[in-house]
Amino acid sequence: MGTLTKNAIELPQEWPGIHYFGEEEVKAVTRVIRAQSPFRFYGPDFQHETEKFEQEFADYIGVRHCLAVSHGTAALQVAIAAMGVGPGDEVLVPGYFWVSTVGAIVRSGAIPRLVDVDASFNMDPKDLEKKISSRTKLVIMVPMGGVIGQVAKVAEICKKHRIYLLEDCAQSNGASQFGTMVGSNGDMSIFSFQINKNITAGEGGAILTNSEELFKKTYAIHDLGYIKDKEGDMVFDQPDYQLWGIGCRMSEVTSAILRVQLRKLDTIVSNMRSVKNQLKELLAEYEGIETRYVADPDGDGGTFLKMIFKDSETAFQFKEGLISNGITVKKGGFYPIHMTEWGLHIYSNIPALVNKKSICGHHSVWEMKENEWAKDYSYDEGTLPVLDDYVQRTVLFCIASKLTDEQKLVIKDAFRKTCEQMNFNKLSKN
Repeated sequence: MGTLTKNAIELPQEWPGIHYFGEEEVKAVTRVIRAQSPFRFYGPDFQHETEKFEQEFADYIGVRHCLAVSHGTAALQVAIAAMGVGPGDEVLVPGYFWVSTVGAIVRSGAIPRLVDVDASFNMDPKDLEKKISSRTKLVIMVPMGGVIGQVAKVAEICKKHRIYLLEDCAQSNGASQFGTMVGSNGDMSIFSFQINKNITAGEGGAILTNSEELFKKTYAIHDLGYIKDKEGDMVFDQPDYQLWGIGCRMSEVTSAILRVQLRKLDTIVSNMRSVKNQLKELLAEYEGIETRYVADPDGDGGTFLKMIFKDSETAFQFKEGLISNGITVKKGGFYPIHMTEWGLHIYSNIPALVNKKSICGHHSVWEMKENEWAKDYSYDEGTLPVLDDYVQRTVLFCIASKLTDEQKLVIKDAFRKTCEQMNFNKLSKN
């Protein structure tokens, strides 16, 4: 495609929430520090930031209960434990996720079984139904990049088979589908507030549910293994809530930041969605370029644009074309990337999964007597043919949450120039 165009401009990284950090976050942190009370349960001038965040986030998503934890991985681990998933159990999960999703399954002693995707890059309900067995205890949907798949259909299947449904919404905070917020469709949902996420405090996570029983179990597990009474004292006489705790509580500092960020979430998502939909409209003018299916574009989380081409060679050429036509990014960003380079987001790119490793390096969950029925499960490339095909033909463009008018023009110009240089035919408007 030649050398970099003179119109090149450096774009911000795709870390959505941090671009909206301001004096409000500074004041929130300062308030907690001055109160000398950073711990979530008590302090000399306790501010109740975590309790307030939990209520505000539960109200935003539209569920009864929210539990704030230290990070998204902890949220997954606690939620899976609360649903009683362990050795002898199978968890169905799509092959397009982040490594933390499948890692939490393995650390629980359960067996992950991969499900193929549909045109939205989400779990395909037809393949899900084929793979449900008597061992299946949990299904995890993962709306990567803010695009919600056929979650209502998956929820219906889970209900029919009496299987738990967990939504891993780490990459989709603020997204919705026909008025229903992501994270409100399953038995439980989890969110992450790590620096790459739509709102952030650097780290942090949340678990949401409408179930009182599941909420109590998550509360116990995230703390010391026991629930507490209204006075804050641990309850030792309820056997159902005598568990093991992992001490993954959210701090008051984290909660204070997130309360401010939550008020900015709709603006952040709306800005990304607007740019993404404009680029989709531009690409729709040309033959030979598909984009990821989004059932409700008005509810799209907006973070990633996926462009699908006829073959891998064309996809790589388009990626290089965007770069040579002016799309550059600060160090640490991804503008643009071929999906084969998307690392631990793809099942077959995870050596620990492909090679069935344990957290300690020996005696993996696949070797346990309770799981011997899964000894022949494979996680090599070829296990999910639909996803494998998409991966080879797809380019991702990450949408920054705060772009100047000049940056938006450079992006659109690079997309249009690349389409024309690659001789994609323009579609008739008739």
